[in-house]
Amino acid sequence: MMPLVAHSKPDPLSAVLKCVGVGLKGPIPRTSLSISHWCMPSSRSARSSTNFNCNVYRRDQGIEALTSGSPEAVTTLTLIALKSGSTFTQFHLISSAVYGLLDPTRLQRAKKNNVHEDPNTYPLQQALGLRSLASILPEWVARKAYAARTLSGLSDRWSPIHDWIMYLKTEYVDQESIDIGFRIVAKRCIVDFLGVCRADSLGEMFNAVVTSPGIIATLFALWHLECQDRRFSPCLDDELPPPIYNIPAILDSWMCTFAHHEIWDWTEILRPFNGDGASLATTALNHLQHDIAQTSINYDRIIWDIHLMTTLSINDAIRIPLLDQRSMAILAGVISLMVDQHPTNKHRHLVAKCISYACWYIRAYMEATDGLPWVTQVVEAGILPALLATEPWLKHLKDKNEEDWEPLFLLLGQMIPNAIEAAGLHTKLKTDGQLFKAWNMFEKVIRNRIGLFDKDEGNETYIESCQNAQCTKSGPAGSFKRCGGCLHVHYCSRECQTHDWKNGGHQKYCRDIQARRANGLVTRLPTRDLRFIDKVIAYDLSIFSDRVNEVAITHNVNPVVVELDYTDIPMRIGVGSMHSMPAPETCQCDVSMRQKWDHMVELAQKSSNNRILVRAFIPGGTSPKVKLQVLPLSRILPDYDPENDEDPISEFDNTFDHLYSCAGLSFGIIDDAFPDEAMRLLKEKTSTLTVTDTGLDALD
Repeated sequence: MMPLVAHSKPDPLSAVLKCVGVGLKGPIPRTSLSISHWCMPSSRSARSSTNFNCNVYRRDQGIEALTSGSPEAVTTLTLIALKSGSTFTQFHLISSAVYGLLDPTRLQRAKKNNVHEDPNTYPLQQALGLRSLASILPEWVARKAYAARTLSGLSDRWSPIHDWIMYLKTEYVDQESIDIGFRIVAKRCIVDFLGVCRADSLGEMFNAVVTSPGIIATLFALWHLECQDRRFSPCLDDELPPPIYNIPAILDSWMCTFAHHEIWDWTEILRPFNGDGASLATTALNHLQHDIAQTSINYDRIIWDIHLMTTLSINDAIRIPLLDQRSMAILAGVISLMVDQHPTNKHRHLVAKCISYACWYIRAYMEATDGLPWVTQVVEAGILPALLATEPWLKHLKDKNEEDWEPLFLLLGQMIPNAIEAAGLHTKLKTDGQLFKAWNMFEKVIRNRIGLFDKDEGNETYIESCQNAQCTKSGPAGSFKRCGGCLHVHYCSRECQTHDWKNGGHQKYCRDIQARRANGLVTRLPTRDLRFIDKVIAYDLSIFSDRVNEVAITHNVNPVVVELDYTDIPMRIGVGSMHSMPAPETCQCDVSMRQKWDHMVELAQKSSNNRILVRAFIPGGTSPKVKLQVLPLSRILPDYDPENDEDPISEFDNTFDHLYSCAGLSFGIIDDAFPDEAMRLLKEKTSTLTVTDTGLDALD
């Protein structure tokens, strides 16, 4: 299962010193002539503060200066609180003074005296107060002896702090008439304070913070703003205090916490995007592409970007636009970029994690909407050479967890036949490595499947069956008409279709498939692909025909049950009787599946010749497929030749064929990481989707 936590914590002291103004550098951006006004303190005074030379302001003097409106006093008090050897009493007095900057009375006064044209009226102290709290709270929250009192103080003052956050966001950050320097400072201060608000820090108070009106939407809006206006990007090397926390890291942490506490609020998440999942998807991809384009790559940011995007993709409203906007190709490009990196030793595990997380995303959706669009996309984006170049990175994940590389090996086992063009790259692999083993398995399967893919056989090789359980008719491909709604099942007549619609459970299945197709979750499989599935199953049955025949003849089993599981790598096969291999669990989306299995058993038992019951599980991403067949045993034996069959017509008697896609509550890899929320979203979508019902109106 994909790890639920991707973010790392910043180095507290160094990040804090930077946030309050230490080491400011670079030219003043031309975006604002007054931007330096919002940098506090000056480089010289900051450097002196680095040595904790607080002779100018002692604590009491700092608090007095604070009440007189000095922004520098916020910085000085913050550094005093962070000084080695500082006591809890010292922290309590300073934090109380900073909390005092954020009280309701000051907010009312600020709203009354708000003059956008006058920078002297901007609430700079309050913005810096948020950064100060973000700097000094974590140390004392982390100390068990003082955590309860520290959190109690924050909890008592959370309501006015919340109001100040919303005021700074709406009245300053969002207003283009405000000086850009102050807008950026206010935005970074809000982000840094919210960065402290993690579940592992706040405990039970975390829920109260993130469920407060507008908080989730505010952070997503600021994330969106970084793409809309690059002046707000934390990647800029400007003169302003750099951020302690990055928004994707905070959001990633929150989203992972939501998975455990069931507090997903998609209305709030999508509110900054006007409810449009496609807009959110664009923002997520823009962030990732912006971060990988930096001259000096921040690997942590890429990890956060990918993990957040993957977490958000649990919602179909976001997942489908992500796929449509070429997220698969972009992630394949990330892998290609990462394998060519030359980081320092301390960053190698981060590069490895970037590769691993990109593999998780691609593996999760490789087969979504029946696979072909995304498989083709990642192959064209060069994923095979990139995957084969990942071997040197396998050893660099800190915990050496093999699960982190599971999707890498699975990806190598899932490529479609045209990927064989990459053959020859395996010569660069270590013959005793894990990738070489995965590549050999992949190459062997591909070479075998290519022959089957190009093999042309007549319709008489394939079986079609009327899906009316009261009808026993089967025949060669082309004998029957296909349902015009789901495009999956066949009927011999209009009467059989109507009976199955009203009495056989097809109505619900057909409507669910139409809804999922209308929403982009499944696609119509071409006839050539359906034939290819049949050829793969037939080939594998012939490979194991001796084993099947032995069970039938030696153990006198009729019918023989054969199960082919293509969702595993390598493929698994099971052979046995109806007792040793009973009917599979029926899919929740098709209540008639048990009926179909019982119907298959009935057909096999009344046949005069041995029959085999086949069930094949076919990987299909968010919509896995199952193939059910009843076949004559003679058909899979090595010496069978349809041209020499004395009575080919009878070979279709008591046979059956049915391929169905899961039309309802099917889970993918990412859904499995968040099962409760995935189930809720799927049920909600099923209940609200409407389609033009053509299932009973047409037979193709």
